Amino acid sequence: MNRKKRIGVVADDVTGANDIGIMFHKGGYRAAVFPLGLLQACDLREEAEGLEVIIIDTDSRLDRPEDARKKVRKATELLMTLPCDMYHNKTCSVFRGNIGAEFDEMQDVLGISCSMVILGFPENGRTTVDGIHYVYGRKLEESQFRNDPIHKMTTSSLEEILHRQSARPAGHITWRDLDQGLAHVMEKKERLKKQCSYVIFDIRDQADLRLAALAVAEEKNICGSSAIGEELPWAIARRQSGREEQTLLLAGSLTKQSIAQIRYMKEKGCPVLEFPTQEICAEEGLEKTIQAWTKAALRKMQEKGICLLHTANAPEAVEETKRRGAACGLSDEAVGKRISGVMCRIARSVMEESGCRKLVVAGGDTSAAVTEALKIYRMDMIREIEAGIPLMRGRSALGDIDLVLKSGSFGSEAFLEKAVQAVRRQVGEEQAE
Repeated sequence: MNRKKRIGVVADDVTGANDIGIMFHKGGYRAAVFPLGLLQACDLREEAEGLEVIIIDTDSRLDRPEDARKKVRKATELLMTLPCDMYHNKTCSVFRGNIGAEFDEMQDVLGISCSMVILGFPENGRTTVDGIHYVYGRKLEESQFRNDPIHKMTTSSLEEILHRQSARPAGHITWRDLDQGLAHVMEKKERLKKQCSYVIFDIRDQADLRLAALAVAEEKNICGSSAIGEELPWAIARRQSGREEQTLLLAGSLTKQSIAQIRYMKEKGCPVLEFPTQEICAEEGLEKTIQAWTKAALRKMQEKGICLLHTANAPEAVEETKRRGAACGLSDEAVGKRISGVMCRIARSVMEESGCRKLVVAGGDTSAAVTEALKIYRMDMIREIEAGIPLMRGRSALGDIDLVLKSGSFGSEAFLEKAVQAVRRQVGEEQAE
């Protein structure tokens, strides 16, 4: 069973404290705010009983840097006595205030050498692209905050703003890194942690924020805006579960049953990608096509924990694929095998990189190709999902896989949904039935 982490937050003003509190609350964590100046009126350890998020408001945004440091030290030390699993230095979403002083001080008190910095808050118009911060599409230095009466924001570079107050080195996870998927982001993050005190993340939208949350879910210290608080509870649970619920669906059948099943999953909100089969005849660009679709599928898996990848099935697309195949000297059968081969290469890459071990395949030819590509050398029957379609435990080159392989013409309209539910159940429970 997943355990909720206890998170200690130090916020530099009361509205920001409330802001991050409601973000964690939306994510299913119980949160409360405690003004630092009034903590003598209560026993924090006793008050924190039953809370997953304890937020201390230091009211330090307008203080002198040295006074802000003292407040952050006191608040962090109090939180450490609880203790907490993770610490967050909540600041203004446009980096106003004693950013460097507060970030450096929390790092020193925690005894760590690197913190994650995530300032993006897409739902409130704050985004970061190439390290440049934007407010509703306008650079920070061109926004209303340029003429802030106390903190004039004259640059949009987060690294430059941070370095005006902290001498510690900073690195950068760009949107290009995010687009390469979680494994790449994790690898780059670990490299930067050896070189930098701060790792700043680009955030363009909520999908970026969710991926960033996965990347930092096991870090000790996060700094920045409140938005990450909404995604962290989900990301922590996902990381703790070892991604065991991630599920890949592959559909290569052109039967009316499979087409109806794909349409049903779309209507249910399942993330769906339609592979353009016309591209399998383009020998020169095929590798780039496979890489692009692998990345797209991984992104869907990271966002939602599930992805349905299916071949183009509109009559005109099917005919165009056959025409291009014939122009390349391929028979219809050869075209079909090439499509299955490409789909299986994408599936294997997605499963290797995501750690997904739950697979549902629609289509006889595609099922045969998947069995070969994943080297599934044994399939144990668990139970029947619908007539003639079993849930199985497969032994493969990737390890054990919870598996459904179905004929394209089998299954009810809702079958793929039933199959997902089946592979996500504990196999031990299925065997007990």
